[in-house]
Amino acid sequence: MIPVKDNHALYRDEKSNAIVSTDMTEYKQYIDARKRKEDERTELDSLKNDINEIKEMLRNLSNGN
Repeated sequence: MIPVKDNHALYRDEKSNAIVSTDMTEYKQYIDARKRKEDERTELDSLKNDINEIKEMLRNLSNGN
């Protein structure tokens, strides 16, 4: 791997010509942020389902009267 000028954590792969980061702290932050976003999406989906259930219950109550 060839070091990228002016950046200690980046290297160029000689075979694929791709830039590769070796900064594990930055990688961990990326993974943590991705996990947080996934958790937020799951929570949002759950809240949407709860709201839909409440709406359906209200519809059933209003149709029953």
